[in-house]
Amino acid sequence: MCNEITWDELLEEYFFSHWLRPATEWSYNKVVRGFRRYSANTLPAQITHRQILEWRRYLLQEKHQSAQTWNNKIAHLRALYNYGIEHEMFPAGKHPFRKCNVQRDTKRKKTLTRAQLIRIYLVMQQFEEAERAGHGIRGGRNALWPAGYWLTVLDVFRYTGMRLNQLLHIRLGDINLSECYLELCLEGSKTHREWRVPIVSALKPRLLHLVEKSTEFGARSEDYLFDVNRIQLSQQVTWDADTVHQKTRSFFRRLSKECGFAVSSHRFRHTLATELMKSPERNLQLVKELLGHRSVSTTMEYVELKMDIVGKALEAELSLHTDIMVERNLHLLTQA
Repeated sequence: MCNEITWDELLEEYFFSHWLRPATEWSYNKVVRGFRRYSANTLPAQITHRQILEWRRYLLQEKHQSAQTWNNKIAHLRALYNYGIEHEMFPAGKHPFRKCNVQRDTKRKKTLTRAQLIRIYLVMQQFEEAERAGHGIRGGRNALWPAGYWLTVLDVFRYTGMRLNQLLHIRLGDINLSECYLELCLEGSKTHREWRVPIVSALKPRLLHLVEKSTEFGARSEDYLFDVNRIQLSQQVTWDADTVHQKTRSFFRRLSKECGFAVSSHRFRHTLATELMKSPERNLQLVKELLGHRSVSTTMEYVELKMDIVGKALEAELSLHTDIMVERNLHLLTQA
């Protein structure tokens, strides 16, 4: 019987026994769907270690996925399999997901240049102006509608550096416009903690407008603020996390297509942190608290060396050695 359990049954049991956020459950489902497509829907108990290594080779070499993406997939599947072993769903001693991790790539954080930021806002402002003039495409045919709502979303990412899941868990009651801060709740936090982020002057106008519109459409203090369904229908609606996540992903895909480069919430986060960490001696603690990092080492990943400064420092440190080599070369030339 244990050999016959399906992936759907395993996921159902795992979700029932763990208190996971909807976004976390979605990520588990996504990883499992990907493996099922590759393995022709092999049952969990029938998986072999070699099959996992073949899948790894396929994803890393043919699909060019990153080591970090692969390690995340394996972490999800290993957790499911550990649960299955613990509850005697699989044969004892069988664990195909052990020793499958690969060394994580050390890549620069993906950020947005100043020119790209300008392009993003020009594109969105054009759509906003078209909507005001009555020329915009409304509804499901345009993932950028309503442009004013999505510009508010972009402003929040640009000026706070928060994660997407944190944004979608902001309630109207978390916004304090009089003292200019918003609360990031435990529910949406990756690091399972709460903290405040400031509302800067550039963010306040659109955020205030969204709060006023949401209240006008019937939203209360305990309701989520960033509910695109409410804004699109101009009325209070039942919160539908799956639909909101799907529309947000569609928005970033369409915006990326319009701009001609990849745009995502995390690129805004990395951009803000990278800019601030150009002066780490002043902003290290600020960035750590703003982004909600538990470790300073995580924040330090955003420090980028400026080549002109590094070059001058090297010249200063190596000046004696350089002078000696120059004098030696001159001496050889005069002797020739």
